Amino acid sequence: MKISKYAKLGLLMVFSLTALIWGLSYLKGHDFFKPVDYYYTRYERVDGLQESGHVTFNGYRVGSVKNIRFADDRTGDLIVTFMLDNDFRIPVHSAARIVSSDIMGTRSVKLVFSNETSYYQAGDTLPGEIESDLKEQVSLQVLPLKNKAEDLLSTLDSAITVLTVIFNEDARKNLSQSFDNINRTISNLEKTSADLQTLMATEKSNISGLINNMKEFSGILSGNAEEFDNIVEKLSQFSDTLVTQPLGPVLADVSAAVNSLEEILAKANSDQSSAGLLLHDDQLYRNLTGLTSNLEYLLTDIRTNPKRYLHFSAIDLGKEVYVTSSGTPAENRNILFRVHLISVTQPLPADSPLFDGLGEIISVESSGAWSYLTGEFTRYEEATQWLVRAHRNFPDATIVAFREGKIIPLDKAMRLLKK
Repeated sequence: MKISKYAKLGLLMVFSLTALIWGLSYLKGHDFFKPVDYYYTRYERVDGLQESGHVTFNGYRVGSVKNIRFADDRTGDLIVTFMLDNDFRIPVHSAARIVSSDIMGTRSVKLVFSNETSYYQAGDTLPGEIESDLKEQVSLQVLPLKNKAEDLLSTLDSAITVLTVIFNEDARKNLSQSFDNINRTISNLEKTSADLQTLMATEKSNISGLINNMKEFSGILSGNAEEFDNIVEKLSQFSDTLVTQPLGPVLADVSAAVNSLEEILAKANSDQSSAGLLLHDDQLYRNLTGLTSNLEYLLTDIRTNPKRYLHFSAIDLGKEVYVTSSGTPAENRNILFRVHLISVTQPLPADSPLFDGLGEIISVESSGAWSYLTGEFTRYEEATQWLVRAHRNFPDATIVAFREGKIIPLDKAMRLLKK
């Protein structure tokens, strides 16, 4: 039997329509050739769940959403119908939760199984749950930060208001004056610290000696504790004896002695007595000061040129050369005298007040010690006069002799000058 071309065309169209309908249904997740079971879930909202959405369990697709419609009771709830393979069983009390399946917000149904051993039947209604979407989660995370930011802004606003009140023109002026006072105080502290450091450097040996003396004195006190106890006991007995004695005559004698002392002091303060003249005569003070200075120069000259004043030889062995202020022999002009002030282990500042009035100061460092010298004299008498001035601040100052830039013994320098 021959089939006409129209019959063939009709069969082709029927087959094409059938394939199209099956393909669309398959794309929606329904396979006509595979048996499925239908379940229902009631939701207040579906948050973007679409028909043909996936139904998964532990990340594996086990079905799809068949239909979404409103409930007939006019509550606004939505009834979601989803189909599963007929061999897939759902335990009782399991839930169908709407979740986000990807970062783009695509919604799907996730089955959350319970631990029951009985199962739902096809056509049953499962409890529905809705997982918070990304927006809600972000809002929940950001809300505490938002509240804290609002509190922080409120606190900053209050702080700025307080600062505005504080830093007005008068307050700025007072703060500026306070900072100036603080800077001056710090500067004074630095100067005081420098002075203390200088004092400690110059008086280090004296302080060490003082501490040693105090230790010795403390040891003496500790070793003579019994004697001090006896002294205290005797003083206590003496005080008890004084309490029993009449103090009237003693006080009268003390008063008379005080009156006599006042008379003596009054005469000493008056220029009508010898003691008053001795105390108030400036010319006498200047004469005594000059006499002391001349005696010091005389003693220095006697130590330097003893033969000028004492002769022990009866035979004149030749012309003697003395160190005088008239000049220095030409052959010994390369001998210089300097005044050695002090040697310390820590350097002193060049502008130290200890060096005031001593001219140019020379600092020499050797083996971790700093020596300070002043003056440059060709005559010993000039160095001696400068030494007297240096003794005001440096009691241990001495005269040092140099020959061709090298230190030589002072007695050798004096012998060379006598030649």
